Amino acid sequence: MKKLIVLAAVALFGTQVAKAQFSKGDVILGGNLNVSTTNTKAKDTDKKETDTKFGISPKVGVALNSNWVIGIFAESKFGSDKTFEGVKTKTLDITPGIFVRNYHMIGQSKFAFFAEANAGYHFGNTKINDNKISTVNGFKVNVLPGITYFVTKHFMVEGAFGGLSYGYDQTKLEANGAKANTSKFDFNFPKEFSLGVNWIF
Repeated sequence: MKKLIVLAAVALFGTQVAKAQFSKGDVILGGNLNVSTTNTKAKDTDKKETDTKFGISPKVGVALNSNWVIGIFAESKFGSDKTFEGVKTKTLDITPGIFVRNYHMIGQSKFAFFAEANAGYHFGNTKINDNKISTVNGFKVNVLPGITYFVTKHFMVEGAFGGLSYGYDQTKLEANGAKANTSKFDFNFPKEFSLGVNWIF
């Protein structure tokens, strides 16, 4: 029983005794890729509605020591929607920013927990039938947890949860110049999960 307690303590607090996988100056290159397509066909007609979303989020970081990594990222989202009536809507959202991560190894395993804080400037637009109808710009900050598995010394896979986020956007209508401000606070921990890969150089 005592041995089980010791093993559990090492698993939970192994960050104090385990050798980290990063070395000062290591460069971490990676990111996430998301693609989804939905097709809906109207019954007894040739009409159909399509909805396609594509997202890519590359990032590059530098290890300050065995546990801390800082870097930059560029989250990009593209959307394309075509209604039954043939109306085409395209959306573009880009968020470049900075991030900082703190890694903690789990005992002597190849797993590590991490916590990330990031902040980015957000901008984008919406077009209907290739005519721009609105633009948006603002900022977003996010704090999220995740877990990493070091497959090799130079390659790792990771999963990240949504965490906590706050965003502020200003939307401008192209037709009359009217502006609307929106602020949003989200608790996405149980609702969002993303997978990514990273290479270590």
